[in-house]
Amino acid sequence: MVSSTRKLHEFITEPLSQKQFYDQYQKAKPCDLWSNHYQVMQEQLRKLREVNRNLRNEISHRKGESLNGLSHEELYILEQKMQEAVDVTRQQKMKTIVAAIEKSKKKVRNGDQIQRNLLHDCELLIKEDPHFGLVDNGGDYETVFGCSNAYPGRLALRLQSNHYNFHGGAGSDLTFA
Repeated sequence: MVSSTRKLHEFITEPLSQKQFYDQYQKAKPCDLWSNHYQVMQEQLRKLREVNRNLRNEISHRKGESLNGLSHEELYILEQKMQEAVDVTRQQKMKTIVAAIEKSKKKVRNGDQIQRNLLHDCELLIKEDPHFGLVDNGGDYETVFGCSNAYPGRLALRLQSNHYNFHGGAGSDLTFA
């Protein structure tokens, strides 16, 4: 109910639902409350079915199916849409590739920084303790990092504890490849 001040008030007795209230109103006053709403819903349903049919046709056409009934102009428009889809897909693929390359470059830079830090630490050790030295003991350097030949310019490091060095006497060995 709406008052003269245009405030909305609800007045329904307890055992009566809103739908039952409308049904009783419709019986008391001969008018059809639902037919207009039903017609609006039917029109919306018709429009949605039309959209659905058009989308199914477009999907079918993009798959290369049901092309026989299309005119030259419709085929040209379809070709343009397909080319645009290919271009968008190619751009996204390139973004993905560039992102992967950037991630790999960051990993390489991080590896280079770790290598520089290790070399700096080794230089400090050599300066502090004269027993540390650079030797070529003919070791298997590929087992140190597993990629010494894969990345030219990288050093494979192996720090051995204070064991007897068969190639140069007692002491610690620091091996560079």
